[in-house]
Amino acid sequence: MIIAIIIGLVARYYDFRWVAMNSNFIKTLELTCIIIMIFPMMVMMNFQGLGKAFSRWNSSSSCF
Repeated sequence: MIIAIIIGLVARYYDFRWVAMNSNFIKTLELTCIIIMIFPMMVMMNFQGLGKAFSRWNSSSSCF
């Protein structure tokens, strides 16, 4: 990870024009990476809740 940070800093200093020209692409890529990292955590929480609800289906079906 430290190597990626160093490469990013070096690329920024030597070719800032590329970063300025592709700022929209970089913003889109950043948002996509954040969603890819956060979405699995949100899905796991939902699956855990569904698993608990379905494991107690006898008690909930008696209410209907």
